[in-house]
Amino acid sequence: MSGVKDEPIKNGSGVKLSNRKSVLFKLLGIVCLVLVIGRRSSFMQTHDLLNTNTTVTKDKTDEIKAKSDFAFAQIGTDVEKIGSNMKKDPLRKTSRKNKGGIGQLSLSIDIDEDHEPYLNRWQRRFASSKVRNKKGGYLFFRHTRKAGGTSLRAYFQDVLLYHNITRTVDDFRAVKKKSPDSYQIYYIEHEFQSMDWQCPSVDPRWQESIRIIVLRHPIERHLSEYFFSGAGNKFAPIDKQQLYVNKTYTDALTQHISKYLPKWTKGIGINRHKEEGIEGLFNMIFSRRYTDNFQLRALAGCSSGDCLKEKKFTEDQMEKIYEFHPSSYSYSTPVPRCTQYWRNRNKTALFEQCAKSGHIVEECSIGCDGPCFYPSAAWHKMDSIDVTRAVTALKAFDAVLLMEKLDDEDQADFLSDIMGVPRDAEFSLVKRGDIISNSGVVKSGKREKTHFYRDLLVKLGLKHELQTLRKENELEIEFFHHAEKLNEMMINQWKKESSGTT
Repeated sequence: MSGVKDEPIKNGSGVKLSNRKSVLFKLLGIVCLVLVIGRRSSFMQTHDLLNTNTTVTKDKTDEIKAKSDFAFAQIGTDVEKIGSNMKKDPLRKTSRKNKGGIGQLSLSIDIDEDHEPYLNRWQRRFASSKVRNKKGGYLFFRHTRKAGGTSLRAYFQDVLLYHNITRTVDDFRAVKKKSPDSYQIYYIEHEFQSMDWQCPSVDPRWQESIRIIVLRHPIERHLSEYFFSGAGNKFAPIDKQQLYVNKTYTDALTQHISKYLPKWTKGIGINRHKEEGIEGLFNMIFSRRYTDNFQLRALAGCSSGDCLKEKKFTEDQMEKIYEFHPSSYSYSTPVPRCTQYWRNRNKTALFEQCAKSGHIVEECSIGCDGPCFYPSAAWHKMDSIDVTRAVTALKAFDAVLLMEKLDDEDQADFLSDIMGVPRDAEFSLVKRGDIISNSGVVKSGKREKTHFYRDLLVKLGLKHELQTLRKENELEIEFFHHAEKLNEMMINQWKKESSGTT
């Protein structure tokens, strides 16, 4: 501090400007008031445009976009523009390195001091929801492919059973005859859809949910998918007893990866290529095929604001985005038959009629019911701002899990406490045999659990292929490192809260 007193100064009209923050916040309040007043009329005009039977021309498309941008301003671009310099934002861009290359964000990953305690979040969250006269809540799982999601799905069924909740085909049939009279907890998971990064702020179902996500190092996840559903499944599971010992086997594996991995990484979605665009698959690009920056795209989807202009989609898809956004569509009451159930006697197979075209159309006309189950566009060239958006969404989850640590005792106990189940339960993650049985390659030791596929390419002399994957997924790798930090901070905070408990 210079020690110089900040005396009030006057502008040409004699108005005091000593408290600059006060003036700025008053201006912000006026702008927000204008937005609120204009939002409803603007949105109704947009809604009328979307429901006309005339063909939407390019000019009309631009008009719809322009009106919708204003209609969603309170959650989109205006908040970003007006608020960015008004308060300290832990996700605000503070530096950009590598000029001429990919911009890198300096992000602060922290946990709010007034955050909800981790212990018994299950009881606390759903009790609060019930007291507020909600009809039901959700156990929401963001299922990242090839990141231990199937094992976690089985775990969540055991959690529900512990709380005396069954979600089987029989329950699905029962709710057709009679809707539940009492408060219910439903199961829902995202796997093949992108998620609107602003969903935690705009979807009312988010507040009535326990939200869990699992992530994995991008290169390990991509290669696991290649050996599971790509051309590499010819060698799945990789025979560790033959690898590096049997020259014939090792050479054949090397030649196969060298030939087919580059072809696999050119395809995005079913029978599509990067240069052809992805509009036809819209928000279902998260298939069993290669998608660059997969986990980043999964959380950096967009349904409003400036970021929507960056995405690629058809006019029909654009109309669906606007029509089913939480600002214009009511998601206040759960639709039981549009949630997900387990097939009887099978803990890993879901019975999800809501996700299948042509099934129970009248009840589930827009698909499954649960947090963030509304259209979101995620296809475009990624940039550093997408990392900011994805991390913003990530911080709103109750638990950010890492596949590399699924059988780690601390992470398992952390999840048990959130879910309100005993740490030493027979279905605890540290005791689950299905985590190993569901793995394409049984890995031993910390190094194999975290670096198996990257080490494989290096040892097979396929460093070029590895470097290509790293370059294409550079932003996703950056995002994953933020996720690792957030996972560490969550568990450390949980340890402080649970100190002295068993």
